[in-house]
Amino acid sequence: MKSSFITGILCMAIGALCLAPSAFTEEPVKVLFLTKSAGFEHSVVHREKGELGHAEKILLDLAKDNNLFVVVSKDAGMINEKQLAVFDVVVFYTTGDLTQPSKDNGTPMSAQGVTALVNWVKNGGGFVGSHTASDTFHENLDYRKLSGGVFKTHGQQETATMKVVKHPITAHLGDTFTTPDEYYMFKDTTNTFQPLLILQTKEMKQEMYNSVEPYPITWIEELGEGRIFNCALGHREDVWTNPDFQKLLINGIKWAAKQL
Repeated sequence: MKSSFITGILCMAIGALCLAPSAFTEEPVKVLFLTKSAGFEHSVVHREKGELGHAEKILLDLAKDNNLFVVVSKDAGMINEKQLAVFDVVVFYTTGDLTQPSKDNGTPMSAQGVTALVNWVKNGGGFVGSHTASDTFHENLDYRKLSGGVFKTHGQQETATMKVVKHPITAHLGDTFTTPDEYYMFKDTTNTFQPLLILQTKEMKQEMYNSVEPYPITWIEELGEGRIFNCALGHREDVWTNPDFQKLLINGIKWAAKQL
């Protein structure tokens, strides 16, 4: 009953939005931004006294000028066949096993949630993994088709440079992109994806990074009829307010929605 009610509300809201006057000629990209943290909860998605998290507010604000209709939620129960059909793109800023309870009171995903999500992407949906997506469902091989790899560890936050691979998603960037952030290292990567940003590890301060070869930190992939964009940046609040990162994220969402 709860699922049907939420789906009905979303359909009415999206229908009303599409009927409203707009400067855009295309229908808005309908985005679900899921921020349930069954593992570690990052500060950018933490809600204090009912107020939305920093990243949630940023994406909602960006939606206004980029023809997006964004629903932010910690309800992983929305990842089911019926409710996914309402959206064009699903963005994950999540951690842990989403089928389990969490301190942020996010509703757990059903046991069939990952299967529903993967099938939805195969049938044309868009998946966007933001920062912590690889720190979600570590042992689930089906989910790895979306995340492209598993979070292994990270060092101290530092300013690092990434080599930019030319693509419509990165067209606003130069040959390199430099930002302070918390840089993930990965294991069990699928290596089936196309890198877009490659971390220049040899230039970094910490030995755990400069002792390994440069590796992708942002990438794209297609799965069936769907598209996948993963960007492991976005730990820090100031990354989310960086215009270059914001443009990267918006471009990634639009590419996943086949509008770029």
